[in-house]
Amino acid sequence: MGAIQLTPTPATAERILHADAQRVIDAINAFTFETFKTRGGRLGSGMGSLIEAMWVYYMNGVLQNEGGEAQLCEIAWLQDHEPADFACLTRGANWDPASRLGELFRIEAKSMNIGVDEAKGHFTNLRSETREYDQLLVLVWSWTTAANQYVWPRIHDYFLGPALPIIELRDALHRQRGGTFVDAQNCPDGCEPLACTHAGEPLNAAGKRERRSGPRTCKPANVEYAANFGGLIRMLKTDNDSARQRFRDLRRANPVAHRYISFIHKHYPAEEVNQYRKAEWQTALRCAGLPTNGESASEANAILRQHLPNYQELLRDTF
Repeated sequence: MGAIQLTPTPATAERILHADAQRVIDAINAFTFETFKTRGGRLGSGMGSLIEAMWVYYMNGVLQNEGGEAQLCEIAWLQDHEPADFACLTRGANWDPASRLGELFRIEAKSMNIGVDEAKGHFTNLRSETREYDQLLVLVWSWTTAANQYVWPRIHDYFLGPALPIIELRDALHRQRGGTFVDAQNCPDGCEPLACTHAGEPLNAAGKRERRSGPRTCKPANVEYAANFGGLIRMLKTDNDSARQRFRDLRRANPVAHRYISFIHKHYPAEEVNQYRKAEWQTALRCAGLPTNGESASEANAILRQHLPNYQELLRDTF
């Protein structure tokens, strides 16, 4: 009788990957510090894509060496980039990407160079393409100074969490901006409802498609698609009171949404400052027991960051 093949549950595999994530980042940084030191460190170098690939190999090494339940999991590349980058598999199981046989969940990976004013990463996976345990991985990195005018690509931080709450947050704020999603019953291309391939595709406030796979009749002039949907930073922006309130309600209601918002705002302070009015920043200082003296919004934000490590929980719970 052959050995019984153990199969971890998606929840178990998720817990293991989250527990091992910092070890993986530390190992990658140790390697890149020794191997990738260079002069210059050009933006747009493709290093972000390399770091994403390294995450797969280093995570697999950690899982293999950890043994136990972790050894039952492995990370694989999705060959056709559809609609995620990687899949967490049961090690040694038969795998069919088309049916997801052998998969525990999928992982969409993005890297953000904090030296770039407008991060180009977009998370555009649709709700219909995403399952309960599918994950979003975001790696924040930059060219960091070493000795003798050399630099190296250092990962400063990461987000790894369930994708569905981020999709809910993204889509709700998309609607607040006047955006919509294609209804199969009323597709702009006139598709038969049961055969419509555009259901759920995002359209901007002008009715133009935000993904290449959107309706052909919604193509913008001069470009294939608008490409504003799902920007890792941009999707959190609000420009009116209704959108701001929806943002706050979702942040308060969902711990994963709160964690993602806090992660992005930690590394992009100007985005966090703009999310609240000056008077609200003054209120936050008072709630934290800190003195106020007419500080600007950015000054108040800096004071909170300096004196209150959990200030983002204060923002969530107060407003």
